Amino acid sequence: MSIGMSKLLVIGISLFVCLLLQCEEIYGKEYLVGDDKRWNPDTNLSSWAEGKKFKAGDVLNFQYTSHLFDVVALGNYPGYEACDPYPVPKEIYSSGNDYVVLEKGTNSFVPADVSYCKRGMKLQIEAE
Repeated sequence: MSIGMSKLLVIGISLFVCLLLQCEEIYGKEYLVGDDKRWNPDTNLSSWAEGKKFKAGDVLNFQYTSHLFDVVALGNYPGYEACDPYPVPKEIYSSGNDYVVLEKGTNSFVPADVSYCKRGMKLQIEAE
């Protein structure tokens, strides 16, 4: 192989690696909320989030039984601690398979049914 071809190959591989790294940065990482237990009142969502480094642009996939539960995105609304999703929810999801892109800062999620929230079915994520 000639020196010119070797340089071209190194440049090509370098560009490919750079593109791969940028794609993860642009599209973010996807997380299945609650892993195999999903979004439900029996999942310890606080411990699920522990140790994970979330970034703006990461995607949370909420999977749940749609006729039983929903997901209310609160943003940085102070109603999270009191399990109060109203009067100003940012977004309400109810498909049973929802994808939510994290924004920089605090991202809070609760179900509309306060009784589920008080049992621990809520999630607050700090995204860098």
